[in-house]
Amino acid sequence: MGSYKETSNTNFHEQITGFLERRPVIYQFLRFACIGMMNTGLNFLILNAISKALGISHGPPLGMIGGIAFCAAVVQSYLWNRTWTFGSELGVSLWKNFVRLVLVGLLGGLAVVFVLIGSQYFAPWYYFFGVLTVFLIFETVLWKHFGFHLSDWNHQGHSFVIFFVVTLIGLGIYVSLLSIISTHLHLFGTDLDKNVAAIAATGVSLFWNFTGYKIIVFKK
Repeated sequence: MGSYKETSNTNFHEQITGFLERRPVIYQFLRFACIGMMNTGLNFLILNAISKALGISHGPPLGMIGGIAFCAAVVQSYLWNRTWTFGSELGVSLWKNFVRLVLVGLLGGLAVVFVLIGSQYFAPWYYFFGVLTVFLIFETVLWKHFGFHLSDWNHQGHSFVIFFVVTLIGLGIYVSLLSIISTHLHLFGTDLDKNVAAIAATGVSLFWNFTGYKIIVFKK
């Protein structure tokens, strides 16, 4: 009975693995989405830390700060997507891939949760800077634990330029939407309003970025 169950589990595992290997775009999008969550966490932490320190909560000034936060997330996005999403991971098991997806997505998700909690209770700027510091420490640990090395890249000088151009369009979409939505959105009367605006702006730019990276930047 036990042997039959083990055989069934093995067959199921092989079927899932084979299905995903035949459709690498699924793995790519899952990785991209998890990295996107991590980018969102970094974006929100920087946005809230700087805006709280400067006492800015809406309009074009918030859009400018959002631009700074977005650019920081772009650098993080390039490193992770170039190495992980559109890189080569030979010999990595289904379970190990799953654990990596959970860890990366969880890091970003927890960052967003801490931002929203801090926003709800009008946390001071140093709260967001503290969470940002912890976030960066854990991100570095994950990067090294996954065994990623920039020296493993097949360096192409033009790839980051193209990546930047594609992302710059996404930045324009993000900043414009953040400025407009934050000016007209007054649902909660708290710092949550600007984060709801940021979520909406991020969601729209997400689809543009993945399509651009997949078809233009990291095409094979």
